[in-house]
Parts: sequence; C-alpha cells; structure tokens
Amino acid sequence: MDHTREILTFQFGTYANYVGAHFWNQQEANFRYGDETNQVAEEQLPHNDILYREGLNDYNRTTYTPRLLSVDLAGTLSHLPVAGELYGNFVQRDEELLPLGTGEGLQRARQRAEESNVSASQQLDVVEQPQAEISEYQRDLLKNAVAPEKNYQLAESANSWADFLYARYHPRTLNILPGLVRDQAVQTLGTYTSGTELWQEAAFNDEFCDRIRLYVEECDGLQGFHVLHDIDDGFAGLAGKCVEHLNDEYGRASFVLPLHYPRMTSYAQADPRLAHGIRVVNSVLSYYHLSEQATMFTPLSTLETIWRNNDLKSRQLEGLHWQADNLYQTSALLATFMDTATLGYRLRGTPQSLRLFCGSVSPAGRKMTAAGMALPFGLREGQDLIEFLDQSGGKALLTQLTPGCDPGDSYVVQSVTARGIPDERLKRPRELAGEQLRMAAYGCDSVSQMLQLYYQCTYHGSVTNAAATPLPLKTQLPFPYEVFGANISGNGLKLSGKAEREAGTRVDCVPVLAALQNSTRLGEHLDNLHAQTHRVQLAKLQAYSNSGLERDEYETALDQLLEFRDLYADSQFL
Repeated sequence: MDHTREILTFQFGTYANYVGAHFWNQQEANFRYGDETNQVAEEQLPHNDILYREGLNDYNRTTYTPRLLSVDLAGTLSHLPVAGELYGNFVQRDEELLPLGTGEGLQRARQRAEESNVSASQQLDVVEQPQAEISEYQRDLLKNAVAPEKNYQLAESANSWADFLYARYHPRTLNILPGLVRDQAVQTLGTYTSGTELWQEAAFNDEFCDRIRLYVEECDGLQGFHVLHDIDDGFAGLAGKCVEHLNDEYGRASFVLPLHYPRMTSYAQADPRLAHGIRVVNSVLSYYHLSEQATMFTPLSTLETIWRNNDLKSRQLEGLHWQADNLYQTSALLATFMDTATLGYRLRGTPQSLRLFCGSVSPAGRKMTAAGMALPFGLREGQDLIEFLDQSGGKALLTQLTPGCDPGDSYVVQSVTARGIPDERLKRPRELAGEQLRMAAYGCDSVSQMLQLYYQCTYHGSVTNAAATPLPLKTQLPFPYEVFGANISGNGLKLSGKAEREAGTRVDCVPVLAALQNSTRLGEHLDNLHAQTHRVQLAKLQAYSNSGLERDEYETALDQLLEFRDLYADSQFL
C-alpha cells in the first residue's frame, strides 16, 4: 500500500511560531482549488497530505489543517482562541458583537458559550477581560476582503505571529504554558533547564503527550517529525525533552531547526554580560542533547554571529532589504528556507523519506548541518540558467543562514533544492543556442541535472543531491513583500542595469535556491561555541542556579560537545 508518509510538526517558542506562521502561509499559497489551472505538473507539487490532515468540524464541514503542535506563552495568541477557529466551540468573533464590557455583551457571551456546550449555566462564570486587538489584516481576512494592493504595514504593526497568520489550526494545535505570560522586555522562560522542568510537570506533560499520540494514531505511515524551537531560552529545553520522548515512544526521524532571535535577548536579573552567559549555556545544553537525540539539526538565524554580536550585524541577501531585528520580516526568510529545503522529500514525485534525506547530508554522525539560501535566485530577465552558472565565476551562489558557519567548497556533502526556475529558462533551443552549444552543461535536460553538474565541477571532492521544481515561492500577502528591492521584477528576476520595477507594483513570486550542507569546516562553529564557555561563570548565573542546573551536568555537556566536534575532523570524512 502507498502510504502518505506523514510528518508531525512542532513549534516551541514565540519566534518558532513566527517562522511557523509564515511556513504554513506559504503552504496554503500553493493549494490548488477546483479546476484552477497550474503550469506546474502534478508530480512537481508538494504532497500536502504529508504535513496536513483532513477532518470534520462541529458543523460537519470538511477541514484541512496542519498536523501541528504549537507551544507558546500566554499573551501571544492575540485574538486567536486557544481551541482554534474552525470547530465552533468558542465565542464567535464578530465586529457587530457588543463589547464584552457591556452588560448585554457579557450576557451574549454567556449564551454563546452555553449553546456551544462549553459549560452549563450554573457552572459558567464569565470574567471580563480587555478585548485583544485584531490587526487590520485579520479584520479583512475575517470578512474575506483582503486587498492585495493595500499596505497593511505588518512589519510595523504585527505584535504577534497571530496578526499575520492566514492558515487555520486544529483545536489540539495550540498549547499555552500555564502561568507563564509573555514579557516584551525579558525572556519569561529564560533557561534550558527551566524548560526541561516544565516538561516534567504533569499539568503540561500529560495532555501534550496525549495530543502527540492522537496525531500519530491518525497516521497511516508516519515517517517523522519537524521540530522548530527557540534556542535562546527555555523552549530549547522543552523541545529537547520532546525529541527524547519522540525517540523513546515512536522511533521516527526528527529534523530539528533551532532558531536564534534576530535581536539581543534579555533575561530577568541579568546584565548584558550575564545575558551572554545564559545564551551560551542554553546553546551548549541544546547542542549536547540534539547531538544525541535528533536525526539532524540545523541552527538558523539571519545574524552573522550569535554569541558575540553586540552590533546585531545581519546577513545580507542581494536584492533584499529588511529590518535586522524585525521578527515578522526575518522569520519569513527562515520560513522560506525551511519550505524550500524540505521540498526534496515533500514533492509528489519524490520517493525519498525524511530519514534517508537526513542521512544523505549528515554522514558519520555529523548531525549538525548548515543552511544556505539564495532569495531571490540571481537570474536576470531573459537569462538562461546555463549562462547564469557559467558567468558566476565560482562565486558562492548561497548566503549562509547558520550563524558563524562557512562550509567551504571542498569535501562538502549537500542537498540542494531549486524552485521557480522553469524548464524554458534552462537553455536556448539548439537553433538559437550559439555559444551555449560549446558548454558541457548544454547536455543537461533539467534544472536538477544542471545544478548537479555545476557543483560537481566547482566543489572539489563533494557529493551533491539536487532537486528542482518549477513552483516558485509566492510572495503575496501576508509575506513581507516590502523587503524586495526596486531592481527585482514582479516575477522575482533581477532587472538589467539600473532598471527598476514599475512604481506601485509588487513582487508576486520569486525563484529560490536552498541547501543543507555538511563539511569538516562546520567544526569551527562548534569551536567558537566552546570558546565562549571560557567566559561563562556558571555560579554567577542566578537564572541557572534557580533552575537547578548541576555543575556536573554542565561539564558533561561540555565534554560531549568536544566529542561531537571531533566527528568533524578531516580524518572522519567519508
């Protein structure tokens, strides 16, 4: 029997939910409805059932929602009800509903709750709380009146990932940590060990593990898990314990993406020097546990470096401009990487499994990989891929999204995925080919073949697995289209010379190149992390003293980090 090969996704932490919101928005931008025509062949489209599940709501209507478990702090859901919006067991949002602060509004809330079987009248106690403000984009979305030409200014106005979420979640998706409220100034859940302790509390663990089990039991051929988590705070510990639980109970592959905030993180009762120490210890403990529990993990950030980056120096992507510390904009870039890089095992015509995919780029126990991306891919209007690659002159096509990493161009093991480059832009027809006929790449019949040949010729002693789909990244609302420079055309290609996109027009879609890479040089990233530990005085980190981290446990993590780094020595290359 041909199973769906389902994947269950986890999002731990506020920034992880920012990235996740963009990721699910991007998935639904590619949905095909009814007789909608599409130039992309069926086998080159994502197999949506891998990440989504079908169900019925209380009104017997079919729903199609992400197979997802999200964990965040109180105060991050904005207008969203914890039980989601599709299943009717919540107080309906309506602009005409009277404010809950009025007597009639409270009475109507009570009546709706009783009708939805939330509670019997004698048990129900309605407490007045301030209404959460709904973003302008969400207001228009509720009325099915989103205007593509309208400037919603989400980069300035989005205070939560819920403000720009287009996708709708299943009732069991959202999990709010009991008693922990988001604080804009400091990390509420500050340390790795505070997250591990929270996992062990029955108030959270029992229900969360039940929700995992319910999702898994729905699957016919579960192949594994995607885990996104904030690494700069206690959500890393929560995610680490969850991955351990998944290994113990289900034994499937897990691809983990630790996410660094694009800004300096602050902690309670910690000056910048102590905050740096907490951030380093969080990373050490996270890397230690992921090196043991994850099938593969890839740290992501739009910053060049993490542990010593006081000036917040951001990576640069040619043709893009974004605010370095903006959660809405930066999370869209990381979601684009995740969406593109995972297409290699999510396309309908791809038989590869998540476990085989992870194994192909993490040989010999090198579970940590690096992320690279070109957004947009640098093709000019009217230019063929064969010309672009020939004229690159060996220049790196990708910008690194793993901080402090440079895999180099020798002895690299990598998986490369291109999207949005149509076959007609591969090369010219023979009668018009001219100089292209003299190039070895002219014999390639697909984008993936040509990329494979390019890396074979330019990356010494390397192994490359290339995949491609003509499906571009769609960048309509609520994607932050404002990040594209005026020299990028509406279809994401570079304009020649000083030409600019017509005023008032936006970029609708872009070609993207993404890669997961592994090489001996990734050991330098681990060296840099270990070097920062010499500056850390664990006894002075009150946050860790309060959360019960033992010195022996920390020393063990440091020793294991060095052993993990040894796997990246030249002698271990396969």
